[in-house]
Amino acid sequence: MTTDKENKGSRFESMCVPGSLEPADLASLDWSKLGFSVTVTPYMGGSVAGPDGVFEPCAVVKTGVLRVPPQACALNYGQSIFEGMKARRGVDGKIRLFRPEANAARFARSAERFMMPAVPQDLFIETVTKVVKANRDYIPPAEKGSLYIRPVLFGIGKTLQPAPADTTMFVVYVQPVGVYFKGMATISIKADDTFQRAAARGTGWVKAAGNYAPCFLPAYEAKHEGFSDVLYLDHDGVNVEEVGSANFAMVKGGKLYVADSPSILKGITRDSVMRIAMEMLGIEVVFAPLELERVLGLGKYASEGPADEAFCTGTAAAISPIGSMKWKGQSYTFGGGAIGPITQKLFDAIDGIQTGRRPDPYGWTVVVE
Repeated sequence: MTTDKENKGSRFESMCVPGSLEPADLASLDWSKLGFSVTVTPYMGGSVAGPDGVFEPCAVVKTGVLRVPPQACALNYGQSIFEGMKARRGVDGKIRLFRPEANAARFARSAERFMMPAVPQDLFIETVTKVVKANRDYIPPAEKGSLYIRPVLFGIGKTLQPAPADTTMFVVYVQPVGVYFKGMATISIKADDTFQRAAARGTGWVKAAGNYAPCFLPAYEAKHEGFSDVLYLDHDGVNVEEVGSANFAMVKGGKLYVADSPSILKGITRDSVMRIAMEMLGIEVVFAPLELERVLGLGKYASEGPADEAFCTGTAAAISPIGSMKWKGQSYTFGGGAIGPITQKLFDAIDGIQTGRRPDPYGWTVVVE
């Protein structure tokens, strides 16, 4: 691991206050009770790019706050994107990353849309790997959780007019987490046409920080009504988009229907699930706009009834089965409210690959030596 002393020449290190955030006491962590809340780990890493758009070599430092000016573009105009990844300890004791090159590619596309220099793939993966290694003691045991990895890219250059910053910071921090919802227990969600997650032809396909804050209020209201999250609809209130923190899919008549839209985040877990369904399980996949009426068995789909199974996918959520959905005051149940057989098979397959319990025919996992 690169030491703080070796990092002294880096701009990233000079913009940090290393050690100013106290890491959680490792001995106090109860792996069986991990949730999805903040736990500070000892080390973080990153890099800075100036006006030339070239990032310096990555530096790993003790976790601390960042020296960012109040005029930073990210603070004033939301020039900020991020990724979500996990490192998991397998049943064989090995630590695995899942499709890091896919995260690097999506990170680069998001950066281009927000007019920030893209972090090169080798620098992205190198930084992620070094930070995971530095915090390896905080990776939960197999089957107890994972080390959540959060790469962030944001404009730190000072600007008063709404224009891209001339200086960009890349940061990677990690923390141990448990399950996002309730593991493989079914959840209940609320379909909503009052709010929209992202504007049509906007940046819903970008993993931008600004896409998530608008979801706080509807999610807060839904959770106080007893739901786990909200399913957002498109601009016309016809097709489903995604849950606030995950993509949406359903099973009907043995087919897997995966919601698609230009404003839906191109989920890496979603893509993995579709490939597993088609290539490993022999399931027909329909990847297209998905009408809410088809999900609930309404209108022209009334004779078919609600979906046999429904679930959401994402790095944080993994695969979370949906047992019921409320729409316009009416509750609709999928598969009797139980976990469906296809949902279970998809979860077992992807979880098995990530933990080394099953072969990885796609080469998706990267072992952190």
